[in-house]
Amino acid sequence: MDISLKSEKSELVYKDPQSFVMAGDMGDVIYHLLFIKKLGATKYHIDPWGGANYIRDGYIRCGDGNPGKFNLTKALFLLPLLKEQSYLTDVDLYTGDPKDSWKYYDVNASEFHKDDLGIQNLTWFHAKKYGLDLEDLNDPWLEVPGCAVLDPSRDIVINRTLRYRGNDNYYFFSRARLDQRGIFVGLPEEYHDFQQRFCPNVPYIPTSTALELARVVAGASKFVGNGSLTAAIAIGLGIDIEYEYCPFACHYMFKRNNLGMF
Repeated sequence: MDISLKSEKSELVYKDPQSFVMAGDMGDVIYHLLFIKKLGATKYHIDPWGGANYIRDGYIRCGDGNPGKFNLTKALFLLPLLKEQSYLTDVDLYTGDPKDSWKYYDVNASEFHKDDLGIQNLTWFHAKKYGLDLEDLNDPWLEVPGCAVLDPSRDIVINRTLRYRGNDNYYFFSRARLDQRGIFVGLPEEYHDFQQRFCPNVPYIPTSTALELARVVAGASKFVGNGSLTAAIAIGLGIDIEYEYCPFACHYMFKRNNLGMF
């Protein structure tokens, strides 16, 4: 089986369908896992430059601590979770020259995002691009060993990033429930913003890796929040979700009875 990738610059063919390079943001990595699994991946290397030096993305090249879409810190944060996926036998950083990652199967090429944006999810239109079965793309796909139940009375995990916002009112009218039953994960600045605006008593749970984060999410009965890595993990696990709709970042449309938009 050969995989052909047509880019705006050239047509590249990589002969090994078992090898993949990812260039995107952290949530993108989680959404792509089902697509990659369906293609039969065993090797998955994350490009710590995130394709940031590619003209098509409009980003400058970035490394750890430099501006850009993706960096080494994010890649290292994700690796422990990716290594728990049973179908991946070789998970690591991509250490070659960034321009050489074009020779691999780049699942974040911008051309994938031109159609169906706003009515479907990333996994769906990657699968459509390559003629894969679309029937089971709404099923959970993320594998997380164990879960962390820190307080059974606080069964709602919350994350609201500083981008992709669309509905302050929902949090305002839900603040009593979330303050009583919620825990907040994510960045400290996200927590302080949410605490000051809506829920002063909600506790903060810091996590040092995506695997730690996923275990906290797996121990919850519901996720409430907007587009983020945490949202991607919650969708990948298949838990109940109350998802904040954002009109300019709505490519996470999974058709499930337990996923509601607000």
